Amino acid sequence: MNKKNQQLSKIQWLEKALEQLIALGPQHLRIANLCQNFEVTKGSFYHHFKNRDDFVHTLMQYWYEQTTVNFIAQANTQSSPLEKLQKLDQVIASNNIEAEIHIRAWSLTETFIIKHLEKIDTQRQAFLASCYQELGLNPEQATDLAAISYAQFLGLLHIKPQPDVTQCLKLSALIAQQFLPVIQQGD
Repeated sequence: MNKKNQQLSKIQWLEKALEQLIALGPQHLRIANLCQNFEVTKGSFYHHFKNRDDFVHTLMQYWYEQTTVNFIAQANTQSSPLEKLQKLDQVIASNNIEAEIHIRAWSLTETFIIKHLEKIDTQRQAFLASCYQELGLNPEQATDLAAISYAQFLGLLHIKPQPDVTQCLKLSALIAQQFLPVIQQGD
């Protein structure tokens, strides 16, 4: 079968696009580049997406579902807030989140991505804050600690040489331990 005649599923398009984003940067997420790199026709692209904007919005929605909704759902399988936070760390450490850095950099040139990041960041921080509140912090402290912990984790992803995700999570937990003595007992 001629490779140009192959059809990619929508999920394959999105997964391959994230790989391209990581490997080559957002400037390569153009329809012609994607089709050439994936060895498919433009018809394969248009089978799933109306245009490039639709593709980018769908890609961002996919990233949101995979790394926010799905991660939080897995963490919520635990009963205690401390177990939820530990499960979240495990889930993050066991998944490739490298696209996170590239998506945030991409939002500097395609500003409509910021709306997606606002939704992602708000939901992630709200989850952390709810866990911190369940661990005994008042709502304001929980929200502040969630913002500090989250920002610190994202910042660590930008250090060169980059610490691995497990090290980033360990360092993020150090901050939370200053506000939540119960975390020290759980270690």
